[in-house]
Amino acid sequence: MMEQNVHRFLQFILHEAIMREESTEFGEGVVIQEFRKGFRIGERLLRPSMVKVSAGPGPENTEPVSPSGPEAQAPGADSVEEPEEVDQSEPSPAQDE
Repeated sequence: MMEQNVHRFLQFILHEAIMREESTEFGEGVVIQEFRKGFRIGERLLRPSMVKVSAGPGPENTEPVSPSGPEAQAPGADSVEEPEEVDQSEPSPAQDE
């Protein structure tokens, strides 16, 4: 059986990364959760561990929040067209005579 993998750096030989998640607690490439344990016999890998890996801290939100009132609309935005309804009923089967 393999040793504990959480909070260690991802090793592509031993781990199969199935998810990435932004994290301010861990740097990029650190295993933050193990979903399935891996197995080895001696130096031979039988099954890699399935893990979630940190993608590092997410991007900073530098854009200011815009007001959501009617004065925040772009010019000409008041003429929004409604989408047409599409008939999605199934066609009747053709009858052979």
